[in-house]
Amino acid sequence: MLPEPRLARQIIETLGQSGTPVSKGVSYYNAGNESLLNAIDTHYLGSYLADGGAVFKLVVGDYGSGKSHFLYCIRDRAWQRNFAVSKVELSPKESPYDDQRRVYAAVASSLMWHELGSLNEDEHGLSRFLEGTLRRLVNPHGLDLQDEGVENIPEVRAFLHTLATSNVDSLSFHKAVQGFFNALLRGQERRVESLERWLHGEEVSPEDMRDLRMIGVTEKINKNNAFKMLRSLCQTVRALGYTGLVLLFDEGDRMLSIGGKAEKVATDNLREVIDRCREDLPGALFMYAVPPDFLHTIVPKYPALQQRIQAANYFSRANPFSPQINLEHLDVPDEELLEQIGYRLLPIFEIAYDVKLDRDTQLANIQVFSEAARNSYLAISHRRLFVKALVTEWFRQKENGETVVPPEYASGVIKGQSEALNLLADEEQSPY
Repeated sequence: MLPEPRLARQIIETLGQSGTPVSKGVSYYNAGNESLLNAIDTHYLGSYLADGGAVFKLVVGDYGSGKSHFLYCIRDRAWQRNFAVSKVELSPKESPYDDQRRVYAAVASSLMWHELGSLNEDEHGLSRFLEGTLRRLVNPHGLDLQDEGVENIPEVRAFLHTLATSNVDSLSFHKAVQGFFNALLRGQERRVESLERWLHGEEVSPEDMRDLRMIGVTEKINKNNAFKMLRSLCQTVRALGYTGLVLLFDEGDRMLSIGGKAEKVATDNLREVIDRCREDLPGALFMYAVPPDFLHTIVPKYPALQQRIQAANYFSRANPFSPQINLEHLDVPDEELLEQIGYRLLPIFEIAYDVKLDRDTQLANIQVFSEAARNSYLAISHRRLFVKALVTEWFRQKENGETVVPPEYASGVIKGQSEALNLLADEEQSPY
């Protein structure tokens, strides 16, 4: 199965520019981690989490080793299992773990509204997720949310009744979600905006709170009640008919640079998240992606955190209880992994530019670039360098003619791509 041309072009353009995955379509060229994905799918997404359990997993991998790619794969598996997903992407200098309210706010603002099979861009934010969930019930009837009679649609009535009778820890959160749906149906735009700010953990004005108290929202979200609000979000997601909530944090490398008191607070809050995943976040999978340096330089300073994430063995189908998923230990050797990725990217490249490359020539080039990348010993992961260099070379050969490149040429291209990515990394964050 291959992507349609627009998505194929987006995949290749993004990989050629930075070597990083585009948010859509990773399954078309994914390789080497199927056993990990299947174990998570079978052991957690398809059973334990669906029954209300919760789990924390630490995803460990060097800069460019595929952490974001892996999280996208988890996201796609979760969507197929009817989970809601929040993938938190923060600026290089930002980590929310020094403030529990910011953990909640990061999750709420990053919650994605996604329609399976749609090529449209996913929208972000708890309010958009709630609105999309309601529209999915209303649209089949040919109506808009404010149209007369919408509240009497049987599916909508049952939906609102189920929500109203569900157990949610925070009464204010429960009332806010119910109030948001009612405000949408009644066209109360000002209240919708106030509730959006409240639900996203943003600052709300005294005027906002005066209005929200009228519908039973009496608390503000702050660092003292943030975990109760996160638990309430998990409960609400399940009440809305979703299997659970998947939380993907791809920001562990930021923790390496915060230092001092903020580092201690952040690690304490991370430890608390791990503890709460045991029983306080029903149906939640919490994944936190970090570079190996996080385990080697940060974790040993905090024994309580170390006790929770240290592991004698890595997560696998035979050992699903380990908290650590190591992306350096995959299903196939590195040589085979890179070649598999190259084989899967080749037809995507051809679709993207409506060309047909000589298969034998390009299979040989895949092998040459694979060896050059594995022998590079550069600061950036050879997997990322391989992908970027290979895609760039394919485009050059599309324009100038095809040939099998010599090893010394491939090594030079790999080195050049490393320098380019280092410049890009300096603008974003230091590579690890």
